[in-house]
Amino acid sequence: MPFTGQDKVILSDIVKGLSLAIMEVCRTLEHQKGVPAENFSTEIHSAVTNLPHDLSRPMIKHILTNIADGLQGKPLAPLHIE
Repeated sequence: MPFTGQDKVILSDIVKGLSLAIMEVCRTLEHQKGVPAENFSTEIHSAVTNLPHDLSRPMIKHILTNIADGLQGKPLAPLHIE
């Protein structure tokens, strides 16, 4: 079933919202437990390079890399759903 333009916008918004929530959880852990958010970023970047074959699709890599980069203070890259 093909996605409509509105479906793509909604899915993109959902992914962005969940990405921001994950980043905030990491930042909360940084403030409460003293675990630097950069540690999470490093671990996520490492996980992206070691994803199992069934999870190594470009969209998954993009989402995880976006979260890791966001934890380093970079703006979230737009998500383009085909």
